Amino acid sequence: MSDSITESNSFERNANAVILDHKYFLVRLIYKGRSHNLYLGSVALNKDDPNTYYLVEMKSQEQYNSFVCDERIVKKMHDLQLIPKTIQSGIYKYKNMEYRYNIKERCGPSLKLCFQHQNRKFSDQVFATIAIEAISVLEKMHSASIVHCYLKPKKFVTLYRGVQLLLTDLKFAQKYKLRQILNQNTKNKFQYALALNKYSSLNLHLGIKPCPRDDLESLAYILINFYIGGRLFKTKQKKTKSDKIKEVELQKMNLIIEKAFPSLPKEIIQFYYNVKLSNLDQYKVINYDELKSYFYKMMQKNNNTTNLKSYPWNQELIDPQKQSSLSSLSSVVEDDENESDDSLIEEQSILSVIEQLKQITKTKKLLSELDN
Repeated sequence: MSDSITESNSFERNANAVILDHKYFLVRLIYKGRSHNLYLGSVALNKDDPNTYYLVEMKSQEQYNSFVCDERIVKKMHDLQLIPKTIQSGIYKYKNMEYRYNIKERCGPSLKLCFQHQNRKFSDQVFATIAIEAISVLEKMHSASIVHCYLKPKKFVTLYRGVQLLLTDLKFAQKYKLRQILNQNTKNKFQYALALNKYSSLNLHLGIKPCPRDDLESLAYILINFYIGGRLFKTKQKKTKSDKIKEVELQKMNLIIEKAFPSLPKEIIQFYYNVKLSNLDQYKVINYDELKSYFYKMMQKNNNTTNLKSYPWNQELIDPQKQSSLSSLSSVVEDDENESDDSLIEEQSILSVIEQLKQITKTKKLLSELDN
């Protein structure tokens, strides 16, 4: 075992003793990934007050050098309020290693976790609201000539209250120019290989320079996956990652969604084909209002005439006044492609806590019925 790995493990074991900027405690490790670790932090003087929790992103120098985001893009996204707000940044020295830290405002769980919490089924109103909010955040990002290139459910995070979504993980985000796209004559299939996942657009698989339509196509796959209960683009477990990506690429090439998933509402099908059939000269004038209109119709069709004010899990998972166990249910800002490589609280501790909360809710309901 290398010295850096040994010291990293030592840091994780002793994280509770770490104080950043003479003010912030590291309460617990909530995410361990290849590009960073994420801790729940608290203001030192108010450690027991759940309202003072923060997210603390810690990167070793090795991690920092391996995953470098374009600082101009990060700053622009921060100015547009499309990513979690950074409160404090700096360098913390532990033994012979330096760690770069970012203290961020605490936001809610990722859509992946929310989907699991809702037993892999969103109500039509919640589903449509998520779609509209996701399109809105992509519209703002695209208006700044930025494409994300790495969208999947865990890249969207919720807030404490309301229905707004934020984006995370900008390591593959890039600026785009329409002229560069139109004049592109060559393809490099391996240029975007690291960013490929089952929600990537077909053009990204083919190595074509990404544009706003690619983010919207990824969103279409995410929404289809939500609606059908997480069964989109299944691959054999024993295959290598590259083999799985190739299999998913072939599935996308042959996908006719109305035949593959007959239960899909026509609004999702219309959204999918509106995005897929866009021409190159339409990239600059994508009609985001039209894309959102499909999901407004979906809500109206189900007699949901009022807009959703908050998500059904907000009180249970997010509101610090409602759950004293919130410290273990803080948002996980994930960014690893191969989830099996992670020691991820979203897949382990958080889900076990969710089951406990469900049992508590059932018990409270039963006691209430007995009292009545």
